[in-house]
Amino acid sequence: MANHYEPTPEQEADWQQWLAGRPEVIRKVASRFSPWMLYRMKSTGHRVVITSYSETDPVTLTVAVLGRFNRVTMERRVFGIDPDDLEECPLPGPDEELGSTFTQEQAVENLDMMRVLVRPDLWEMGEDGKARQR
Repeated sequence: MANHYEPTPEQEADWQQWLAGRPEVIRKVASRFSPWMLYRMKSTGHRVVITSYSETDPVTLTVAVLGRFNRVTMERRVFGIDPDDLEECPLPGPDEELGSTFTQEQAVENLDMMRVLVRPDLWEMGEDGKARQR
C-alpha cells in the first residue's frame, strides 16, 4: 500500500542484517511488517508505524499513533499490539484532517483535566485542581 518513508539502500541492508540475527519467531513477524510501511489498526482505525518488535513468543509490536497520519488528541506509543490487528493502508488523503490536539508535554500538564473530561463517571475535579477518582 504505502510506505510512510522510503528506505535508503543502506537502511534496507541494515534491516536485512538485523532480521538475519533475530530468532525465527521474530523473523517471521518482522518479515511481514516492515518499519517503513504504514499500517491501520483494525481494532481502532488508527494509522500507525511500527517502532519495535518484542523478543517474546508470541511476538507483539510497539506502534506509534502520530498526528501526521491521524487526527488524535495526543500522539502516543502503544505496546503489546497483536500483529494480526494490523493491515497495510494508504497514506492520508489531502482532504483529511490530521494533527494532534496536545503535545506529549501538554498532555502531561493537562492530565487531570483530560481525566475529568473524558471519564466524568470515574473522575471528578477536586478543589485543589487535581483529578480524583469517584
